[in-house]
Amino acid sequence: MIIMIAGYYIKGMLAMKWKSRSLITIIVIIGLCSITSVVDAASNGKAVAGEFKISHFTKDQLIKLNGEWEFYWQKLYTPRDFIQKDIAKNRQFVTVPQEWTSYNFQGNHLPLAGYATYRLRVQLPQNALGTVKAIYMPSEASAYRLWINGKEMSKVGTVATNRKEMIPDNNPKVIMFKVDSNPIELIVQISNFHQRRAGLEEGILIGEPEPVMAYKEKSIIYRTIIIISIVIIGLYHAALFLFRKKEYSFLFFAIVCIVVAVRATIQEEGLASYLLSFLSWEIACKLEYLGATLGTLFIALFSYTQFPQEMNRKLRNIITIVWTVNSLFIIVTPAVIYTRAMLLIQILMIITFLYIIYVYYLAVRAKREGSYLNTAAIIVMFAAILNDTFYFNRLIATTELASVALFFFLFTQAIILSKKYATSFAKTERLSEDLSRMNASLEQQVLERTQELKQANEELFITNQKLYEVQQSKNKWIRNISHEIAAPLTNIRSYTKGMLDGVIPPEQKYIQLIYDQSLYFSRMLHDLNDISEIENHQIKFTLEQTDIREYFRSLYEKYKWDIEKQGIKFIMIDNLPPQTQYIFIDTTRIEQVIVNLLKNAQRFVKEDGKISLELAQENTNEVTIKVRDNGIGIKGEEVGLVFNRFFKNSTKGKPHSGAGLGLAIAKEIIEYHKGTIAVESKPGKGSCFYFNVPIMKTAIETQFEGA
Repeated sequence: MIIMIAGYYIKGMLAMKWKSRSLITIIVIIGLCSITSVVDAASNGKAVAGEFKISHFTKDQLIKLNGEWEFYWQKLYTPRDFIQKDIAKNRQFVTVPQEWTSYNFQGNHLPLAGYATYRLRVQLPQNALGTVKAIYMPSEASAYRLWINGKEMSKVGTVATNRKEMIPDNNPKVIMFKVDSNPIELIVQISNFHQRRAGLEEGILIGEPEPVMAYKEKSIIYRTIIIISIVIIGLYHAALFLFRKKEYSFLFFAIVCIVVAVRATIQEEGLASYLLSFLSWEIACKLEYLGATLGTLFIALFSYTQFPQEMNRKLRNIITIVWTVNSLFIIVTPAVIYTRAMLLIQILMIITFLYIIYVYYLAVRAKREGSYLNTAAIIVMFAAILNDTFYFNRLIATTELASVALFFFLFTQAIILSKKYATSFAKTERLSEDLSRMNASLEQQVLERTQELKQANEELFITNQKLYEVQQSKNKWIRNISHEIAAPLTNIRSYTKGMLDGVIPPEQKYIQLIYDQSLYFSRMLHDLNDISEIENHQIKFTLEQTDIREYFRSLYEKYKWDIEKQGIKFIMIDNLPPQTQYIFIDTTRIEQVIVNLLKNAQRFVKEDGKISLELAQENTNEVTIKVRDNGIGIKGEEVGLVFNRFFKNSTKGKPHSGAGLGLAIAKEIIEYHKGTIAVESKPGKGSCFYFNVPIMKTAIETQFEGA
C-alpha cells in the first residue's frame, strides 16, 4: 500500500513544476505529522486479583490501571455493600480493559445487555498520602457511576437494571481526589442496554492532576484543529457551489466535509461535550454513524463528478441506493440495533473504496487531469478507512484517522483546482500573444480585445486583493474569539488553582462560581458558528425576565475575587429605587458585555486602583449600568473611536492580546437590546463606560418589542 502511494506521488510530482512539487511535499509532511500526533499513556505494572500496586509516581507519568479487577455480574454494589455484606465470595476476576461480552460466566459468554460492578484496590506510595491525584475516566459504555474511597466522584448517564430506566451518555472526565487513605478503593457501576460496546472497554488512568488534564486536552486540541480546517474548507466549497450551481462536485465535497467534521467531533467525546452538549445521546450516536454512511456516499458521488467516463453509472446508482438504505436504517432504528450492524457497514465501506480506487486507476491509465493526485489521496483515505475499521473493532491501538486523511484529500483538490486556474491563465497569455501577430487590418480589434484582457487581469488582481483582505479579516475574527473565551477560562483556572493551593476554601459558593464560569465558557464555544452572523445581526438571543439588582449582584460576586487578587479595589454601587426592577435581556450576552468592560478597566488601572460597578435609573424607562475606573483614561481624539471594529487604544496599559473587537461586539449586543452604550473619559482621571437597557413594562409587551 505504501509503495503504491509513493508511486502515484512520484508520478504526480514529475508532471508538475518545481513550485507545485514543493507545495505538495510540505502538505504531505504536515499530514504525516498530524497523523502521528497521537497522545498515549504508559503502563506501570498490572492489577492482580483486584489489587494494583504503584511503587512510585513521576511528575509526568500516567499509569494505566489495567489487569485483573473484581467483577460482579448483574449486581450494582455500592461501597456500603462491601462493608456490610459478605459479597467477596461471589466475586470473579476479569481483565480490564475489555468488553464484558468476552467474559465467561458459568460457562457462557456474557450478553451485550446487562449491568455489573467493578472493584479495584490501588496501593499508592506512602508519600502520596495527603496529596491530590487525578483519574482519567474515559467514556465507558454506556452509563457509569464511580466511587473513590467510598465517595461518589463521577456519574455519567443513569445506571439502571433495565433499558427503560437507564439513560446512556458519553463524556470522558478528569476526577481529582485527595489521597486520605492507602490503599484507595475504586468501585465502578456500569450498565448497557443501548449499543454494541459494554463494560470497561477503555483503560482508566491515574496520575498527577496536570499531566492527566494535559492528556485530555492534547487530544481535544489535535482534533479541534483538524475539524475546524475541514469545516472551513467545506463551507468554502459550499460557497463555490452557490456561485457555480452546475458544479455538483463542490456540493458533494462540501457535504463530505461537514458530515466527517460532525462525526469527528462526536468521536472526540471531550470536544463533543463542549460543542454538542445540547444533543441527546441517541441523536449524537446516529450522527456519528451517519457520518460514516453519508461520507462514503458523497465521496463516491464526488468521484463520479471527477471521472464520469471511468465510473460505471449502474454501479454508481447501486452504491447510492446501498448507502441511502444504510442511512435510513440508522435513522429509523435505535442504537442497540444499528450499532450491531457496524461490521457490515465497514465491509461495505471497504468494498466501495476499492471500487473508487479502481475508477481512479482507470483515470490514471487514461491520463486524466489530476488523476495522479486524486489516486494518491484516495489511497490515503482507503488506508485511513482500514485503520478505523481495525481500530473501532479493537484490533489495533491507534486512533481515528478518517478526518486527517480527508484533510489531506482536501489539499489535493485545492491543488488540482489551482492548477486548472493556472492553465486557464496561461491560455489567456498565449491568446494575447497570438492577437499581437494578427493582420494590421485587425489592429483595432486586437487593441480592443487586449484592453478587455487587461481589464480582466485588473479585475482578477482586485479579486485576489479582496480574497487576501477576507483572509486577514478571518484571522482577526479568530483572535477575537480567543479574546472572548479567555475571561471564563482564566477564572476557572484561577479558582481551581486557588483551591488546589489552599488559597480559596473548597466551599459550595466557590464551586458554584467555577461551575457558572464553565457554563459561560461552554456557551461561548457554542457560539463560534454564529460569530460570522454579527455582520447581519442574526445572532440568536435568548431573552428572559431578569431582576436587574440580583443579576448584577451575582456578577459582582462572581468576578470580585479575580479582580481584587490583582490589588484592585472592586465595589458595587446600587442607586436604583428600592422597588424591584425587571429587564428583559439575554443574561449570557449582557454578561459578555460586562466582562469586556471589566477587562478593559483592569487593563488601565494600577494595582492599587479602583473599579466600580454602578446601577442607576436616570430616567423612568431605562436602567443605566456603569463600569467606572480611576485609570489612565482615554485620549480625547480616541473617545469616539473605541467602539469601532479592530480599534486599539494607543494609550499603553497592561499587556493585552485582544483583536480590538470586544467593545464593537458589546455595542451590537446592547443595540439589539434596544439600548445605547457610550464612554466618558479624561486622560489621567479614569474612564466610565456605561450602557442603558429599557426597563421591562410587561413580559409579553417587551418580548413583542424585542422580536
